[in-house]
Amino acid sequence: KPIPPFQYKDFLGWNEQGDGKLFLGISIENGRVKDEGAFKLKTALREITQRFTLPMRLTANHNLILYEIEPEQQQALENILKSNGIIITPEDIEPLVRYSMACPALPTCGLAITESERALPGIIERIRVLLDKLGLQEEHFVIRMTGCPNGCARPYMAELGFVGSAPEKYQVWLGGSPDQTRLARVYENKMPIQELESFLEPIFVYFKTERQAEESFGDFCDRVGFDAIREYCHSNQPTPISTKSENGLVNEAEVPESVKPKVNTQNRRHRIRVRDELHQRIKEAANKQGKTMTDLAAEALEAYLEKIS
Repeated sequence: KPIPPFQYKDFLGWNEQGDGKLFLGISIENGRVKDEGAFKLKTALREITQRFTLPMRLTANHNLILYEIEPEQQQALENILKSNGIIITPEDIEPLVRYSMACPALPTCGLAITESERALPGIIERIRVLLDKLGLQEEHFVIRMTGCPNGCARPYMAELGFVGSAPEKYQVWLGGSPDQTRLARVYENKMPIQELESFLEPIFVYFKTERQAEESFGDFCDRVGFDAIREYCHSNQPTPISTKSENGLVNEAEVPESVKPKVNTQNRRHRIRVRDELHQRIKEAANKQGKTMTDLAAEALEAYLEKIS
């Protein structure tokens, strides 16, 4: 009897165990069990453990499975998880997040060259905004990121992989399959993360215009080949985006300026810490407006500073 093709399954949500009991798969973004704002996974798991003493299994995709659940316990478990801000319906999870994974990298891994776990949520937001802008709202694919070439989050099997190669620079790997049965290949060796949108936009446009019916992003990149992608990108560069604005707006088309004395033009990103509650409010507002948290915070800060100046 022929072996059926392998299919990637994450077993999230409620599932029948086969013996009358249930198991529940919980998505954990990058495997980080934490309490942050309204999201209180650590609190929820502590209460579940104390009340039900259920066995748990960690998965190879940074998720968690609770099993040996009696059907009459289902509603109580749902109430605990939902009251702590945990999404248990797989379809309600942003697909780019659901199928993504990052290693811890900085600051805890001594092998890390650059960021990974702390950077990936913002990068996914930027990719989602770009896909929405290009009319690819329903698209998602496997994204993996690591802070060094050791590849602990398996970026070499992703449809879109980022591998740290220098501070704030990444190798870009393309061509893995949705079921992660085909290795990706390196497309770019040192992409500055500040240039993410301008780098990916022509690739996504090429994918949108030349894909076959139901073809995934990884399958498309593998089929057309890197030479065709590079040729298309070379002849279809997007309008440069300005990272600064004089009127409080961001993402304006860049207009050539008159010659000025040269200064350090490296677009460095700096971190500002905010309270967990404020971080959650910024995240919710950004989702409503279809923006990244970085863009929304930049707009608010620029408007405030202009007001008080």
